[in-house]
Amino acid sequence: ALHYQAKTFASIWMEHLEDGTFEIHELPNMAQLSSVNDILVGDYNEDGIKDLLLAGNLYTSEIETPRNDASVGLLLTGTTEKRFIPVPANQSGLFLPYDVKKIVPLNSSRGNLLLFGVNNGPVRSYQVTQPGSKL
Repeated sequence: ALHYQAKTFASIWMEHLEDGTFEIHELPNMAQLSSVNDILVGDYNEDGIKDLLLAGNLYTSEIETPRNDASVGLLLTGTTEKRFIPVPANQSGLFLPYDVKKIVPLNSSRGNLLLFGVNNGPVRSYQVTQPGSKL
């Protein structure tokens, strides 16, 4: 029989190394509060370093398992040391306490938008503003 084994349940990012292997890096503790269902990579503070935008939660778990609902979304700014620094919600403006399944960037006549697909709920949108200000 086929048998799978999980070594970690942490939210991670994987670095593809020159020799073809991958190195696993755990995301900061703030990214471990709940399920992460989608990550959008971008340069949200326009410093030339990739940042991560996370959204998730899981409301439809088994009856014996409580739902994962501790996340409100999270912006992680990248550093030159291959680390990511959490940006608190009151600084990023990101507040998504929903069962988010998908993040989609959209360029519109109103500027750059981020659409968040919410399970059994309406699509949420945020406008991406200038660096140093809120989403």
